[in-house]
Amino acid sequence: MQIEKGADKNILRKDILKRRNELNEADIKYKSEKILDKLISLSEIVDAKNVCIYVSKECETDTTSLIERFIAMGKNVFAPRSDIQSNSMTFYKVNSLEELSLGAFSILEPSCDNEKYVYSDNDDVCIVPALSFDKNGYRLGYGKGYYDRFLKDFMGIKIGICFNEYITEVLPRYDTDIAVDMIITEDENYCCKGGK
Repeated sequence: MQIEKGADKNILRKDILKRRNELNEADIKYKSEKILDKLISLSEIVDAKNVCIYVSKECETDTTSLIERFIAMGKNVFAPRSDIQSNSMTFYKVNSLEELSLGAFSILEPSCDNEKYVYSDNDDVCIVPALSFDKNGYRLGYGKGYYDRFLKDFMGIKIGICFNEYITEVLPRYDTDIAVDMIITEDENYCCKGGK
């Protein structure tokens, strides 16, 4: 994906959302399964005891089967609950997909009665969503800064997942933007200069 120099994040966001919404269900399923297969064989995933991961919505890289696989592998899996008042999110344990319920932004969320994620290990992994990533690991999200605020204090391994067509050389970024350490797409694995 080519990004023009000086491009505005909001314009890019609208353009990518429009293109992403045109993807058909079969493409999303195929690409998501390829990403899932690559992810679960990563040594970073195999070694991780705790995995923070988003619950996907339509047109995103599907994470539902990934969550089930991680639980089956014996991982502690945590998903976010968003607080619209503070523009922040807190991760809570997911024991099964069935216990998730519709929350902020019409996204499935775990119960706040479940175990809260407390950062404990450099081997912890956070699977990070984005509309687009650049090859330095910086992301274009939905514009609220939830992940940047969470990742600022997350010392584990940050892995972005994204369809390959939404990878670009360089994205516009702010000082508050946090890069991931690697990006997994259906076609490529990127180790990122912006991360660790």
